Amino acid sequence: MTSEPRLPTVLGFDPNDPALSSLPTPSLLLDLDALDRNLERMNGYLEEHGRFARPHTKTHKSPQIAQRQLSQSRTVGICCARISEAEAMVAAGIDKVLVTSPITTAEKIERFVALSTAAGSGIWTVVDGDLGVRRLADEAQRQATTCNVIIDLDPGFHRTGVTMGAPAVALAQLVASRPSLVLRGLQMYAGTLMHLEDAVERRTKAAALWDQAVATADAIKAAGIPCDVLTGGGTGTFNIDADLGTASDQQVGSYVFMDAQYRVIENSLSAGEQAPFDYFEPSLFVLASAVSQSVPQLITVDAGFKALACDHIPEIAQFPGMRFHFGGDEHGMIEVHEQTDAIQLGDRVVLLVSHCDPTVNLHQHYVTLRDGNIAGTWEIAARGVA
Repeated sequence: MTSEPRLPTVLGFDPNDPALSSLPTPSLLLDLDALDRNLERMNGYLEEHGRFARPHTKTHKSPQIAQRQLSQSRTVGICCARISEAEAMVAAGIDKVLVTSPITTAEKIERFVALSTAAGSGIWTVVDGDLGVRRLADEAQRQATTCNVIIDLDPGFHRTGVTMGAPAVALAQLVASRPSLVLRGLQMYAGTLMHLEDAVERRTKAAALWDQAVATADAIKAAGIPCDVLTGGGTGTFNIDADLGTASDQQVGSYVFMDAQYRVIENSLSAGEQAPFDYFEPSLFVLASAVSQSVPQLITVDAGFKALACDHIPEIAQFPGMRFHFGGDEHGMIEVHEQTDAIQLGDRVVLLVSHCDPTVNLHQHYVTLRDGNIAGTWEIAARGVA
């Protein structure tokens, strides 16, 4: 995938403004004005198409952002990738949570059942195999409670999920046979589609997978088992999924921030009509400082592997023609070429993050900005890997 941006970054703040001079670098900046516009745009699109969202908090790991998402009229709940994320959200008073990764270990199953018991019937998890179903059912029975589950479908990536069709029906029958479990529906998340650059290819593959998921849901219902929810999708297919009208709700996540990975794909509102993926705007940045310049063509900033996810290249927000290179744990190197005076030593440099989810996980808090000024800090309460 190319790292060349398709569109310029519009900043709502001046990184060298004296009002921001107190910030240490690297700092994770969140532009609240851009965030709010992204939330409103997603909600408006879903409302226009009669669809709903179940936003994924693995992107931001923040109860404050999750509460903002839940305040939108088309949001039915939130998603968490891990038990620890779900625990942080429930601790903040959020009681509509779907854990989207299967759990099979006794420790995590015990934690989930305890969380479900404490928080109520709005806490769900996915299952994708016999072992997980049996262990979850047994623990729920031991704790004298009932757990709500979604069957995770494999879209062909073979990372998680049960094969669609007959294997998924058999798993649904196993769930239905356990009194301590309630089957709520299916999940089909095709993560491999989210960053396909060609919009027509993305649409074609998404439609085919949703057809298989619907056929699986129909087969489960034909077996006499209720299957009301079909959740999945993501930011890269948000308009495709809404247009198809198949999913009961969409697990969009990165739309709140956007990042360099998403800015190189095409967005198509209909097959054959290609356009830049610019419906949402960048709101998340890493603020760095220029700290060294050994040669005129390169200037070094104090943000490297420890400040930015390294599975893609960040963009230089103020200077879209410049290229960033990772220079190690603590440093990044910017090719300034003939613009040797554009960045001076001591200047602040704004980096549009490479991949928002893992970048957020590297930081302890957001520095929030409103109208270009520091508004406060938000703890990234659900960061971590447990």
